[in-house]
Amino acid sequence: MAAERLARAATPSGIPPEHILSHFIACSPQAERERKHSQLSDAAVRALAEYEEIGLGNPKLRGWICLLRVLLGRCEPSDRIALAPLDVDVLLAECVRVMGSDDTSETTGCVATEPVHKHAGIIRMDDLTQLAIANPSDETSPFFGEVSYEFFFDMIFRAFHRTAPPHVIIVCERGVGERSVLLELARRSVVRRPEFLASKRFLLVDCRRVPSERLWSFLDPEPFGDLPEAAVLCLDGFGALLRSCASWERRSMLQSALGMARCRVLGLISPQDFEHHVSPNTDLQELFSVVHLAEPQPNAAVSLVRHFAAGLQSRHGLAIDDQAIRRAVLLCDSYILHERLPHKAVKVLRSICEDFDYDRVQVGVIRDRITEADVVTKVAELTGIPSSTLAGVGEGVDYAARLGEVIVGQKHAVREVAVELGLIKAGMVDPGKPASVMMFIGQTGTGKTEMAKALAKLYSSSKRLKTFTLGNFSEPHSVSGIIGVPPGYVGHDNGGRLVNELNADPYGVFLLDEADKAHPDVMQPFLNLFDEGWISDQKGNKAYANRAIFILTTNVGQRQIADMCRSGKSIDEIKSMMKDTLSRIRHTKSNRPVFSAEFLARVKRVIVFRSLDQEAMTGIAKRLASDLAADWNAKRQKKLLIPDALMTAIAKKGFALNEHAQGREGGRILRKLLADLVEAPVQSAISAAPLQYRQCQQVVVEFAGSRDHRDDAAASGDEALEELSVESVRVTFAIPTERAAAYPPTVAEVVLPPS
Repeated sequence: MAAERLARAATPSGIPPEHILSHFIACSPQAERERKHSQLSDAAVRALAEYEEIGLGNPKLRGWICLLRVLLGRCEPSDRIALAPLDVDVLLAECVRVMGSDDTSETTGCVATEPVHKHAGIIRMDDLTQLAIANPSDETSPFFGEVSYEFFFDMIFRAFHRTAPPHVIIVCERGVGERSVLLELARRSVVRRPEFLASKRFLLVDCRRVPSERLWSFLDPEPFGDLPEAAVLCLDGFGALLRSCASWERRSMLQSALGMARCRVLGLISPQDFEHHVSPNTDLQELFSVVHLAEPQPNAAVSLVRHFAAGLQSRHGLAIDDQAIRRAVLLCDSYILHERLPHKAVKVLRSICEDFDYDRVQVGVIRDRITEADVVTKVAELTGIPSSTLAGVGEGVDYAARLGEVIVGQKHAVREVAVELGLIKAGMVDPGKPASVMMFIGQTGTGKTEMAKALAKLYSSSKRLKTFTLGNFSEPHSVSGIIGVPPGYVGHDNGGRLVNELNADPYGVFLLDEADKAHPDVMQPFLNLFDEGWISDQKGNKAYANRAIFILTTNVGQRQIADMCRSGKSIDEIKSMMKDTLSRIRHTKSNRPVFSAEFLARVKRVIVFRSLDQEAMTGIAKRLASDLAADWNAKRQKKLLIPDALMTAIAKKGFALNEHAQGREGGRILRKLLADLVEAPVQSAISAAPLQYRQCQQVVVEFAGSRDHRDDAAASGDEALEELSVESVRVTFAIPTERAAAYPPTVAEVVLPPS
């Protein structure tokens, strides 16, 4: 068959011609996007990629690849008959002429270059010099006119001009435009600026995408595949190669290969990998000149993103407003903290373009311009932050009312937290510090943890509170639970829990519970975190807390707070006294201050929770009853009716028990009483009359106390303790009239609902 003969003649060794031919015949050219730009389907593009990967080392074969592009562009790949009329003998003769020619550039338009290396079929190399030849002018460069990058390029050129050390390593985070920098170096070598780079050829290998065994295959016996002296081998993800040097033999092999290589090596490595693998190795350091590439400032990033946005506009047929580009850079810089500019801003714009493509093709909604509002919506979608917060206008939500629905009897604390949350939501915070650091002080059971949970539901994108119980961090080595274990210990690769959770949810609410019980060494990482807004773990991973809220809780001074509340002291007086008390707390084992003066100065708000009075206890009891009834209705489809008189009596008994325990019970005692005086009798009644329970619509809890607890507010604590018991409670099942006749009364009385 003509097509098969053509494929067999063109296929390099190592790939069966039937495999490539199946790509040519099975692919469909109907995809609009491919037809618009390259006239090739996805399958044909993948096939050519396989050709190019094998054929990069053979410039003559590269000329044949160009002919294949012409063939695929003019023929219908999905139709076998389309290839039949071709004069295969003439075409093969032309291939022989091209592949036998010494000057492939004249025939194919490609630049004649020497073979790359003998392992071209094993490791994929991208020829950056070839790409730069297509766009050599300064106007096509994203760095054109950017003065901030000229110093960096000057450092690279000087390093290449030196004879020792022979190689260069660029230390940078991913996403700072490192690939664009490499392409710019290749472009400047093409335009002979500086002159000594004119003979250099830049080749790129992504070490992260190549198995380590393949990487090591071209280090021995010939270092780096015996690349020529004019080659500059750019190793993206150089840290992956260094991490594979677990054994002494491999480390020695790599250093020997670097020392013997005729070519220059330009490695890209993250700061963490540089600290772990290069800094401790003096012999390796002597082989490299080190140049640091920092994340661009927003103004410089705007120019880079504008360049990439032009490509997105051309590819998707859309217009992107310049203000949208600026907004993307500024919002990403402020709110997407675990990635770097310009990559994260380009990713946002690319995502919007793809959404517009989907709307046009699948939904039928046509939009041809990306505006600032589209960028705000996309960043809100990616981060979970409301669009109104990103726009800096707040949400118009009454946070005090929302928090007051959950927290009872703490009006001052609710008001302070609501004000702080409103400022955060409006973006009125210090950008170099956490969104807020608050300390909740008060007796146990007064609502400190519940306030933190309610705040997380209103602020965090995950709606969940992240808790660190610092009472379990009483030893100095416990700090490993915060920032991870040191190198060499089991679990080091897991990193630090706090860093991992900050990177996973930068807008989280973190509760540092029982902070007064932690060892002073455990509090040390938070000292820098609360001041600088970032923290690093033992692996060197860095996390930013610019948008996180931290809440510390402590029960220190419970007796003082209770006494001052009874004596009518103001909140400001209580707060002043508690700050002085906190500064005097010392760790029991180390006898060192837990909260240093520097640490307390970094706490933005100290919020005091008052002791719970009778009114607060009543409010909490009624809310617990309401939550229990709602849970019954949702899970059992039955109404649970609990009289207010019973909950008032429970609140009185709870208050008396809390006073008797000198405030050590708090609001939690009400949950215990509710279980004993409501849930336990209901369960007993269900066990006694299961048939009636199944047929009923309402479960009625009746309170038959000897005293009217709704009107007698003067009942003493002792009376409340004596009068309220399980014998005072009776449970009945309300069954519809048509069903009641079938069931005689039992221990659980059958009550007919009113007509």
